[in-house]
Amino acid sequence: MDFNRYFTNAELESTLREWAAAYPNILKLSTLGKSYQKKPLWLLTITNPRTGPDTEKPAMWIDANIHATEITGTTTVLMLAHTLLTGFGADERLTRLVNTSTFYIAPRLNPDGAEWAMSTPPRFIRSGVRPYPYMDKDEGLHEQDIDGDGRVLQMRLPDPNGDWKISSLDPRLLEKRQPYEHGGQYYRILPEGLIEDFDGALIKLARDYEGLDFNRNFPFEWLPEGEQSGAGPYPASEPEIKAAVDFVTSHNNINFAITYHTFSRVILRPFSTRPDDELETEDLWVFKKIGKIGTELTGYRCVSTYHDFKYHPKKVTYGAFDDWVYDHLGAYAFTVELWDLPTEAGIKERNFIEWFRDHPHAEDVQILKWVDENGDPGAYVDWYPFEHPQLGPVELGGYDYLYTWGNPPHKWIGAEAARNVQYPLALAEMLPRLEVLRLKAERLTDGRYHVELVVENGGFLPTMSSEQARKRKAVRPVRVELELPKSASLVSGKLRQELGHMQGRSNKLDGFFSWGVTSTDNRARVEWVVQARKGSKLKVKVLSERAGTLEQVLVLE
Repeated sequence: MDFNRYFTNAELESTLREWAAAYPNILKLSTLGKSYQKKPLWLLTITNPRTGPDTEKPAMWIDANIHATEITGTTTVLMLAHTLLTGFGADERLTRLVNTSTFYIAPRLNPDGAEWAMSTPPRFIRSGVRPYPYMDKDEGLHEQDIDGDGRVLQMRLPDPNGDWKISSLDPRLLEKRQPYEHGGQYYRILPEGLIEDFDGALIKLARDYEGLDFNRNFPFEWLPEGEQSGAGPYPASEPEIKAAVDFVTSHNNINFAITYHTFSRVILRPFSTRPDDELETEDLWVFKKIGKIGTELTGYRCVSTYHDFKYHPKKVTYGAFDDWVYDHLGAYAFTVELWDLPTEAGIKERNFIEWFRDHPHAEDVQILKWVDENGDPGAYVDWYPFEHPQLGPVELGGYDYLYTWGNPPHKWIGAEAARNVQYPLALAEMLPRLEVLRLKAERLTDGRYHVELVVENGGFLPTMSSEQARKRKAVRPVRVELELPKSASLVSGKLRQELGHMQGRSNKLDGFFSWGVTSTDNRARVEWVVQARKGSKLKVKVLSERAGTLEQVLVLE
């Protein structure tokens, strides 16, 4: 497979069908549903069905490309899937994970928007392609390719009251006019496009005609359009989001969820709307621990969206996927923002959002130098004259956004995807996993047997995933069922019993061994006395929604 590429919808489908034919023993290809334009929302279920059904194993959910132009995620999750498929039977670790876990992978949740982004000329929208919130276009400038060159660039207009000037370091760039500067050549900057209802004087950016934001449409603290732009008419109103919500809520074996976006090279964790002190404290410790592991494996910082990734210091965003998964279902969820042009150009440890408001102009030159040396042909376009049908003489130029800022240049996408394969595999290693530590029978008198079962959670996470899940009662406690042959009878104990939840190692994070105490809170024990003949077979089944299902047969001797 060549992963130095971006997949069109047709290429994606062709690849998935080839894989389904090549790996029928561990890959099930299906759809979550259809998009607004009736395109399939593909789902890969990767597990070994010979070791049990997908729903009876601890699972992860992984999706990508919910936002139209953020196509890096599709390549990334395809590389992850390819790693699992080709590694099964050849690599001990990958074979074990596929045997004992389930990976639900949705490589493109927004095929409609992705198709527009990758078309010629491209259409850059946030998410869905349907008009929203109005059927008619808002007055103002609408971004689009106006000169027919297949790109959407920027326009600059000479204006004595403009806020930009020719760069003093590189004439191809613009830099901000200082508040005290007067008397020079200044410019206004606008996206390439046409102006709806132009009056010849006033120019404003129009509200997006396709104004949906799918990552504001999830049922977590959802707010209507007047309070949260792009939210849709009601939670999960859009078919793509409803399909994802329906699937995740009907598969309660999901412990972890990752949604891949671009850009910033950051791992974001909940909440978007609340400070850290409103998380369950024990869950916050776990988020930080596994986030640190993510940093070690990817090089991405892991931060709170609320504390470190707000677009405005006094505003928050509502209706996000990771918030919903954690808050409602108690599964640990992360938004991974892939790729970051400033970081790749050598600008380290920048403030993710504030950098765009204020940074040294020399860093703009540093970024352009990297693009000149590493970008696709035409990644940066020198300014050239164009006769705008409404504004008259303007210049077009600047970055070809899609494959510079929005996503890596083509020759860099494979490396960016590879950087992110090991983290979801590490999370899969942390899933809760039921194990039978002991199952034995001791013969008593009068044809009776004392039967003992000890069950252990051998995973890192507890059987309910998190304290938030416990609080929400999102996960049933672990249960055990004893099935007797017709010739046997139960003397004491119950055929069906709740064992409660079992901890893993996530509640044992103390890093100083002299204070460390490792209790057996990851185990449960149950006993029965049965009346049965020698040679009788007892069937014991242990059921957990998130830690897997076990079934064993005990022969009485």
